[in-house]
Amino acid sequence: MAGLGFWPHGRFSVSSRNLEPATLRAGIGGVTAKLLVVDDEQRTAEITAELLRRAGYDVDVVRSGGEALEHVRLASPDLMLLDYEMPDMEAPEVLDSLRSGEHRIPFPVIILTGARHSPADQVVGIEHGATDYIAKGTDRQVMLARVRGALRERAGASGAVVRGRLQVDASRGEARLGDRALKLERRPLLMLQLLAQRSGDVVPRSELLEKVWGTSYKGFEHSLEQAVHQIRREVREPKWIDTVRGIGYRLVVQP
Repeated sequence: MAGLGFWPHGRFSVSSRNLEPATLRAGIGGVTAKLLVVDDEQRTAEITAELLRRAGYDVDVVRSGGEALEHVRLASPDLMLLDYEMPDMEAPEVLDSLRSGEHRIPFPVIILTGARHSPADQVVGIEHGATDYIAKGTDRQVMLARVRGALRERAGASGAVVRGRLQVDASRGEARLGDRALKLERRPLLMLQLLAQRSGDVVPRSELLEKVWGTSYKGFEHSLEQAVHQIRREVREPKWIDTVRGIGYRLVVQP
């Protein structure tokens, strides 16, 4: 994608005093996080990667959606920063490919965009599995904060939650009911884990939107309803998920 670079006016400088300490740049289990930058515009990719490296991350760069998918097959990153528009495919297509088959997206994906940042574009990206959406030109400290936040979300989702016959481990992209694997996309999986963590309690729709979709925008309520539908379809036992009309949802453990 053509552009002047990630930062305003194409300038790039990083002062060491602005970089976060090692405790904030660690990945899962305290290990330095491995990030993948996907951008066909060479200068933008280099600027983004250099900023992240100076912040203490281990960063690889690829130039196309196809290269990104191949890289992920060989070594899954802790987080991907994905350009929206590339010559071979757009970000939603890459996300769909990452979600297909037996292996779901086990890591957060932040979409970077120069032009496609309308609310409608953001809804499309997030509905296809993106964690966040950043416009190119965003202040570098804001971008680093978004990266840290996404990595914290992943770390917070780590560890299996077991409730009766149900086991959910969003960090591994896995859920099981008894001996049967549940094939869930990333958002429904995160939602199921949150409901399992709070089993017996009603989790408000607003809290689910904030914690799973990262937004309070009511335009995502349809996505929430679709996630509930997917969970129920996979679980095949309707009493596990209870709808509390006008409030939210509750997980009820079944024998």
